[in-house]
Amino acid sequence: MITHGDDLLISGAWLLGIGTLAGAIGQTQQTLTGTNLGKDLILKGNGIEAFGNVLQAIGRTKMLDEENVIPETYFIFGAWLEAVGNATNVAGINMQLNGSAVEGTKTDALGSGIQGLGAAFEAFGAFLSEDSISRPLEMKGNALIAAGSFFESIGNIFILNEKNRMGEQILLLGSWAQVAGAFILIDALSFRPESESDEHRSSRYSYANA
Repeated sequence: MITHGDDLLISGAWLLGIGTLAGAIGQTQQTLTGTNLGKDLILKGNGIEAFGNVLQAIGRTKMLDEENVIPETYFIFGAWLEAVGNATNVAGINMQLNGSAVEGTKTDALGSGIQGLGAAFEAFGAFLSEDSISRPLEMKGNALIAAGSFFESIGNIFILNEKNRMGEQILLLGSWAQVAGAFILIDALSFRPESESDEHRSSRYSYANA
């Protein structure tokens, strides 16, 4: 049986996968055409990611207990940071679409940096989760999302310095790195409820009946 917290965690992971994929497809269109084609899809993708990160933060909060409070705190803080980063990306892209290209790109770069920092906190949370079966995959997934987000921030900085071609290529690399990371997280979290949650419930039951 899946707990409500686990349910939110997995739902959030799937939304992250959908959001990063939508953003990467939009970024591919933008990079290949050299126009704003695909920017609407990038905006929507970041909005979906923000919602997914909020669900993950809430899910992790519901799953807190005395045994995992420190690593889960890193996960929760990181997920909220990612959501803030995604929301900042949405604001920046919206500014670009409305004619404020420079300010919008600066805001987008800031949002990607915040998102990368949040994913790095989550990767560290996974590192601290020594008894977690999904630990290696969660570390890899969040590390890829962090790297991809930082690449996107760097790509926007290149664009601000009028190195558009290089900037767009870095943005493309970053967007697909995040897709890879998000789907690794889906793989990691999909089996977590069947293994880790059942193990925690069994240990608590044994303790209660000792």
